[in-house]
Amino acid sequence: YEYGDSAEHRFAFMLKDPVFASKYENINSHWDVASNGIKYDVKAMKKMARKDEQPTDRIHFIELRNVHGLLGWVYGDAHYIAFETRAYWIVVKRTKLVHFVERITDKQPFSDRPKPYQLYQRNGRKDIMTIVPTMDLLAISDTTIKIK
Repeated sequence: YEYGDSAEHRFAFMLKDPVFASKYENINSHWDVASNGIKYDVKAMKKMARKDEQPTDRIHFIELRNVHGLLGWVYGDAHYIAFETRAYWIVVKRTKLVHFVERITDKQPFSDRPKPYQLYQRNGRKDIMTIVPTMDLLAISDTTIKIK
């Protein structure tokens, strides 16, 4: 959580007059920071597995349902999702990401572990997620921002 929170601040540093979401807005409306009325949900790099020493920027998890079984962040109020990599931020229009993920995962079976484009549910949880390779996010991105 702390690493993700600092990612929000790293991204906000590049925006003009950023406004941070309240805790309620972050949890329920799924956005982190806004600028000029545009809301962003910021996604830090994640480890592929808990045992991994470092996070990876080759893949990104997409949450379709959260741990309570409610709509995940991909269906939130953010206009854009900003995905962190080691060299840049990949900024994707949220609705474009929704259409892409729904189309690509539509007929895929559930997997017992995280795999690209396969729906995955953690044991004992109500969440549903998938993994998208970073290269595919680049292909649908609206812009990239080089990290200084």
